[in-house]
Amino acid sequence: MGLKTLRSLRLCGELLQRKIEAIMKKEDTAPFSSVLEFILYLFSLAYSAIVRIKTSFYKNGIIKSNQLPCKVISIGNLTVGGTGKTPLAIYIADLLKRSGYRVAVVSRGYGGSAEKTGGIVSNEKTIRMEVEQAGDEPYLMATRLEGIPVVVGSNRNRAGNKAISTFNPDILLLDDAFQHIQLERDLNLCLCDAEKPFGNGYLIPRGPLREPVEHLRRADAVVLTRHKTLKGSTNSVRDIQKYLPGRPIFRCSHIPSELREPATGKTHNVEILTGRTVLAFSGIAKNEDFAALLAELGTTIVKFIPFPDHYRYSNSDVTKILQTAKGLNVDYIVTTEKDYVRIGNRLPASFPTLILVISISFGEDTPAFENFIKSKSGD
Repeated sequence: MGLKTLRSLRLCGELLQRKIEAIMKKEDTAPFSSVLEFILYLFSLAYSAIVRIKTSFYKNGIIKSNQLPCKVISIGNLTVGGTGKTPLAIYIADLLKRSGYRVAVVSRGYGGSAEKTGGIVSNEKTIRMEVEQAGDEPYLMATRLEGIPVVVGSNRNRAGNKAISTFNPDILLLDDAFQHIQLERDLNLCLCDAEKPFGNGYLIPRGPLREPVEHLRRADAVVLTRHKTLKGSTNSVRDIQKYLPGRPIFRCSHIPSELREPATGKTHNVEILTGRTVLAFSGIAKNEDFAALLAELGTTIVKFIPFPDHYRYSNSDVTKILQTAKGLNVDYIVTTEKDYVRIGNRLPASFPTLILVISISFGEDTPAFENFIKSKSGD
């Protein structure tokens, strides 16, 4: 097979992927209006049946969940794509550490070479894996969580036992584990996007749902993310309360907290972007949200380059980004923390580059949320 044929096949695959992603995000209520949508809808029905059967096996004790010998808190969501699990995991891990608990984080390690084999990304002092091994999200958490170990592995039971035997934590924080019912947990937090908590209501691949909406009942509490951009959060709360009557719903938003120069480590207030021209790029689940954040800061985005979520940047990608920025004569290249850890030091220090650091803010819900977490973390 020739190089030209391989390139054509890759382009066709990328085009199909973009079409499927667009269908998954469609907001119409009709299950299908094209042949491709019909095929995806059929697959979603099959997927739904498999998920329901698996869940019923665990619920009825036909398959037993594993139990770890320490307190376990799980953070996850119902949908594919970004609801802000990583910033919330960092927030909760830091909160528990400040409250006097020994904490360890366990993540699947999606996209990293250590995902199947498992391993320690970081101990309390040093990072022991590169991003290619750990995966971008665990590696990012390891860089942000000083004194808190991060362990990866698709087998959460094995990874959890590894974390316990090595670090003896009081609390194990499971990242992206709402669907991982093979492992019992003491507190189950489910994140929902405040604007579209259930996407378009269809399961993957027709929609973004990982499992049926009624499975939200497993959650002990819901965190509505991206709340500050919301106009109709009352409807979202009402929809969630149908499945979780009497259980707490907390609201938070993603706040651009600072800008960091990767070459020097120097930090700046986000206001330095006001009135400046930038080339921005990102490969996250919701690239449009990153662009919107920059626009809110008064930035002029001369060029925005979107990439797929968890995208692995090649050297040619990095070269193209740099050359485009130079050709447009922008003030800065700006990207996300997740994207920069995947690029490493391949963007030269000679061109002004900034990383936008995002934090979680619970606003007026802060005391209630933090008291809830601490109340569920004790003996």
